[in-house]
Amino acid sequence: MSQFFKRTLLGAAIATAALATVPAQASDSGAKYEHSIYGLIAMQVAHRDYDNEKNNDGVQFNNESRLGWRGTAQFDQMQDWTFLWQIESGYVDESFAGENGGNGYLGRRDTFVGFEHDSVGKIRLGRVLTPIYELIDWPATNPGMGNVWDWGGNIGGNNFNDRQSDTIRWDTNELWSGFTMDIAAGAGEDRAGATDSSKASSNYWHGMAAHQQVKGDWGWAQFDLAYEMNYDTLDKTKGKFDGTFWNNQTYLMGAQGGFSNGLGYFAYYRIAKADNDTFNQDEREDSYSVGLTYTFDKWQAKIARAENLGLEVNGKDIKNTEDNVTSVQMMYFVDTNAVLYARYAMNNIDRIDADNKGYEGRWKSDSFNEASVGIEYWF
Repeated sequence: MSQFFKRTLLGAAIATAALATVPAQASDSGAKYEHSIYGLIAMQVAHRDYDNEKNNDGVQFNNESRLGWRGTAQFDQMQDWTFLWQIESGYVDESFAGENGGNGYLGRRDTFVGFEHDSVGKIRLGRVLTPIYELIDWPATNPGMGNVWDWGGNIGGNNFNDRQSDTIRWDTNELWSGFTMDIAAGAGEDRAGATDSSKASSNYWHGMAAHQQVKGDWGWAQFDLAYEMNYDTLDKTKGKFDGTFWNNQTYLMGAQGGFSNGLGYFAYYRIAKADNDTFNQDEREDSYSVGLTYTFDKWQAKIARAENLGLEVNGKDIKNTEDNVTSVQMMYFVDTNAVLYARYAMNNIDRIDADNKGYEGRWKSDSFNEASVGIEYWF
């Protein structure tokens, strides 16, 4: 059975979880139906020191444990295709969710049905990662850079989705040596009727990613290009744009890889664009994320930096929209399927000038430093 779900936990890039596969019915050629329970047990203990919001200082626990169920089937009348399915829960606590916990219900994370073919590749329908976000999330958000690189920034509208329902996604097999593509499209965040958007029927997205990987005795390298377009997203801030609509285009380019001596790297550059016809407004925000790793014996050292270079509106720079984070991490592989880690991240997050009416309603955190330790065990 081929592996068909992407790991986003700390050790994902350099360790593979063992699968406890249970055959439900066997044939002469092997298991006809297979399924397995898998999951992640993860706990992070973090201390945050905020620049201004001192009432939020102190120790917090971040419980990222989750559970999933997945399987395959070989249908009698579709011998050349493998049927895929998966149901995965969300984290117990998402971003320090408090006493009520996070969105930990089954189906919160990747949950889909699909088919896989030796020559066609893999096609999935349901709730999956978008092609561009799969690269934004890993490797360029770790260690602990999400407040700037992932969900940070100031661009209007919805510059990219992360995990999106009502999606169809096609992951090709190798089209030529080392080259693959991911192509997807789906409903936008307003399509499910959760908002009163007057353009819900035209709120959808599409995107793709291309990957070229090369390998040798020296190590490996992968070059990535990705794009996503979102149409007619309702603005839900309380500023002047509230109730209007945005179209967004986001481009991503970069590389990741590693050498046989234990040195690894990643470097990505992102261009986010947004336009609002009501205000004849064009926005742009550029960002980057870079990192180095060094793996030796049972240890891995990592240093990374991400930065939002500032919001530009109709060709004019907007004050106090530049953010950056620098993070260092030391990780110990206590087992094939378990890691211990210690991390320190310095988040410098600007707040938009109050004179720029309409922008202050966009989500921004206070600047903070965070020291944390954690454990992750996946099965």
